[in-house]
Amino acid sequence: MSAAIKSKTVFKVVPIIKNDEITVIEFLRKFFDRDEPLNAALNLRKKEDKESKEDVAIRKYIIGLINNGLAFKAVSPNGDLIGVVLNNLTYRVDREKNNENEEDTKDNTKFNIITEFLDKVEREADVFQKFPNVDRVMDIKIISVDESFRGQGVCKALIDKTIEIALENECPMVYVECSSYFSAKAAERLGFECIYTLYFRDYLDKNGEVVFKTPPPHDSSKVYVLHL
Repeated sequence: MSAAIKSKTVFKVVPIIKNDEITVIEFLRKFFDRDEPLNAALNLRKKEDKESKEDVAIRKYIIGLINNGLAFKAVSPNGDLIGVVLNNLTYRVDREKNNENEEDTKDNTKFNIITEFLDKVEREADVFQKFPNVDRVMDIKIISVDESFRGQGVCKALIDKTIEIALENECPMVYVECSSYFSAKAAERLGFECIYTLYFRDYLDKNGEVVFKTPPPHDSSKVYVLHL
């Protein structure tokens, strides 16, 4: 898929393959880590430390999403990476099984603090309870665009590809959690429906302190769905 946009930037969206792993990881370190409010609030990864528990866990997570065959990248004509979307196909039966078998075995790394929060959002949004006729959703786990190419249709093209692959997998819904004000607004512009909101000020640690002290305008995590 290719797109010509108002700035006359031309790009194409193609699958991410195993050989792209290092490039994608470094791309997300540069753009997603800085722009994602939860990551920034905890200073998730330090540039100089690429062997921390957080960094190892994140690399493993990203590689797992690349290996499921649902990951895509936007590239410029000269092959530069300018955008990434990592998706996961989630089934009702798997979500219900995970809810039944959840156990607190995670350590206290920053990455796990974030995943515990996202798990809470997913449980409380409870998409399969809200939509009993939906048996699977295409879940956008990570989407990031090079700041030099934002506002030029790259994000929309990546989501269009996600919709395309969702339909190929007979998936009636696309799902995304947005902890960034800007990603939430982008979802709304693309026709997604907000089904759940959790304000960061209401998510406290055991001492009653706000866990994610994010700068405005990032004040909440929202769950959006798009019916296909």
